[in-house]
Amino acid sequence: MSDPSAPAFRPAVVYGRLLRYARPHWRLFVLALAAMVVLAATEGAMTLLVQSLTNSFVGTAQIGGAAAKAVPAQLPNEIAAWAAHLTTRVWLPWTIAIVFVIRALATFTSSYTMARVGQRVVATLRDQVFAHLVRVPVATHDRSRNADLQAKLTYHASQVADSASSVLTSLIQDGLKAVVLLSVLVFISWRLTLTVIVVAPIVSFVMGWVNRRFRTVSGRIQQSIGSINHSADEAITGRRILKIYGGEDAAIASFGTLNDYLRRQSLKMTAASAGSLSMLELIAAIAVSFLVWLAYLPAMAPYITPGTFVAFIVGMLQLRQPLSSMTGLSERIQRGLTAGADLFAFLDTPVEADGGTRPLGRARGALQFDDIHFAYDAGAREALAGVSLSIAPGQTVAFVGKSGSGKSTLLSMLPRFYDPSAGALRLDGHDLREYRLADLRRQIALVDQNIVLFNATIAENISYGSTGATRAAIEQAARRAHAWEFIERLPQGLDTVVGQDGANLSGGQKQRLTIARALFKDAPILILDEATSALDTESERAIQQALSELMRGRTTLVIAHRLSTIQSADLIVVMQDGRIVEQGTHAELLARDGAYAGLHRLQFRDDAVAAA
Repeated sequence: MSDPSAPAFRPAVVYGRLLRYARPHWRLFVLALAAMVVLAATEGAMTLLVQSLTNSFVGTAQIGGAAAKAVPAQLPNEIAAWAAHLTTRVWLPWTIAIVFVIRALATFTSSYTMARVGQRVVATLRDQVFAHLVRVPVATHDRSRNADLQAKLTYHASQVADSASSVLTSLIQDGLKAVVLLSVLVFISWRLTLTVIVVAPIVSFVMGWVNRRFRTVSGRIQQSIGSINHSADEAITGRRILKIYGGEDAAIASFGTLNDYLRRQSLKMTAASAGSLSMLELIAAIAVSFLVWLAYLPAMAPYITPGTFVAFIVGMLQLRQPLSSMTGLSERIQRGLTAGADLFAFLDTPVEADGGTRPLGRARGALQFDDIHFAYDAGAREALAGVSLSIAPGQTVAFVGKSGSGKSTLLSMLPRFYDPSAGALRLDGHDLREYRLADLRRQIALVDQNIVLFNATIAENISYGSTGATRAAIEQAARRAHAWEFIERLPQGLDTVVGQDGANLSGGQKQRLTIARALFKDAPILILDEATSALDTESERAIQQALSELMRGRTTLVIAHRLSTIQSADLIVVMQDGRIVEQGTHAELLARDGAYAGLHRLQFRDDAVAAA
């Protein structure tokens, strides 16, 4: 997880980057800002109206008393005073009504327009994060938990959405209110306003402490959210193993520990927020009490009218609301800043390097591994330690060896999921890094032991990545993969939705669809990683026939643990500890009585025991 305290992710930097996303929507932002200014102005107007209203009532009472005692000579003056107050009584209610109408319109305009800006910003940011998620190297995914990557699109994006819309709206709006109200208080009585300014350093100290606390706890909460998602993902994807091996209680206990940690951190966040608000309430109460005491001093009598005092108290209470609101926003702001820092740290990670410029139409399929070295991490043991191998176009080469011998790592070099640390891999005489990445990967079809199907129709899964695919071509691929026999029995046929991870299909059916997908692509290079591992004997025999057709004229690289499936390969390569220890045909390797022969005897002896 990124460190929000790092210089590159100071709060100003994070918000600056967020605001760059808002730049295309500056017209809406200006409209919202104008509405906020109007809204803040209505706050000040309400305070001044309270002053006029109070003085009017007090004046009315005084005039009524004076009129009752007035002598005839004084009546004209009293009548004039009554007329003035009558005018005030007419315009004041209308003014109050107009101010509230303006206030309502300004509130709606500011909230709605800022919400539009915020949602557009977050939608753009989420699109960029997903696009980056797809474009980063496989190595980045291998080093990260899926739950953490998914949290960037869900929890982190929602926190940024809050900061980019409602929090930013409240921050600007409440900030303007505070400035306007403070200006009005100075206008009403600068002497009383001095008492408000005295408490400002205390408020600033409280808010600073709260912000630091929120940032620390927010980072812990976001990290624990990723852990909880990971724990849930493991329990869901491994549900069969969990139930068979009786791991329910252990999974529940593990999740409970993570959930309890999240609860404690959330409670700390709530305590800091509630404590800061309570502290501000106390500070405000002390300030108001001091004002009341000050207003009763005889020396202040010439400077304070009843309307001035009431309006000032009302203004003080109004000022408390934006100050408390801005303090309450600290929690949400820090969550948004922490989430934004994490998203920007992820967006700053490099995408797959594609420095190739050489175009590639359809490759012949000649492969040359020249002294390939590779380690997953600097200083770690090499997964490949000097692999050299030549493969002719159209040749079928099988790679065998114990788990961890480097077979999958070697073949992951071909689509450039990883690049060699040293040495070179050449296709048709040119280093793979010379080719454009998209052109290179168009030459390769993959059938993996980890079956991947998308929650789409059968037709969409077979023609995945292709545009303008015809139904006839899709059906032909399905027939060649011996998948049509079950597809035509489905109610919707090719339009049947397979469900998440192909949940509506059997293991053998899912594997046949992945083979149909490879057949449909019709690439000159084929990688088969235990392609028949999920098939029953009858299906495997049929698929082997289809694969034999597919492999004809194509360079095929096969990873196999079942040696019976690769006996007809043109070349068998035996790997051990990241090196090639033997290579030859099935017959040649058996005659050599080396590593391959040992694997062959061990496997067929185990098969014989299992059959017995």
